[in-house]
Amino acid sequence: MTDLPLVSRPQWRVGALVPPANPTVEVEYPALLPAAAALHAMRLPVVAGDLDTRNLAYLDSYVSCLQGFGSLKLDGAVIALTGSQYRIGHQEDLRRCEQLSERFGMPVETASSALARALRHLGITRISMVSPYPDWLTELAIAYWRGAGVQVDHVEHFADELVAYKVSPAEVAQRLASVQAHPDGAVLLSGTGMPTIESIMQAGTGKQVPILSSNLCSIWSISRTLGIPHPEWMARAFPWLCTA
Repeated sequence: MTDLPLVSRPQWRVGALVPPANPTVEVEYPALLPAAAALHAMRLPVVAGDLDTRNLAYLDSYVSCLQGFGSLKLDGAVIALTGSQYRIGHQEDLRRCEQLSERFGMPVETASSALARALRHLGITRISMVSPYPDWLTELAIAYWRGAGVQVDHVEHFADELVAYKVSPAEVAQRLASVQAHPDGAVLLSGTGMPTIESIMQAGTGKQVPILSSNLCSIWSISRTLGIPHPEWMARAFPWLCTA
């Protein structure tokens, strides 16, 4: 008889709204969740037009996409992108999260609000950022963080284009290694499509400040909200966040 893999009955169900071409969220999110938590992903709609047009359209699609889970009972949901929220600013981001949470009767968080929550949790008000965005979106990101009361000391660019879906973990780790962060700050890897977990683990030992990414903080935050325990490996790999 063929041995079957262990199939657990989830104690928690977490939903995620994912941009159509994002190759990373459904790889990194499950790795950051314990076996007792299941991830259920919904793709945001394919939108014609440039990146700014798509980011604007995504904002209007959150309600219909969350409704698309139908009768599946989720405990909470993460909107797994940052670019759309950078467009509207931190306070509006939080307001919309509150509206969605009230409408759907569960916590709904964005990757950007999760990053901000992690910074508040650690008492950090200044960052150096690794940006996989074109310059105009990087500027919106800087404005978002200023609106959240966070000073951006330095930005490490890849190129004046969206490269989040193209870069390898080794390329991200190389950028991390070159970032000069303030001793009281943190390094922020923004963008859910950029591979970050392996990159942080490769470069993290050489950094004396916390390294935070959109995906790491998204799962850290929703887990904290729902009372989901972190896998043991997370506490060992990311002690600045998971044991703080």
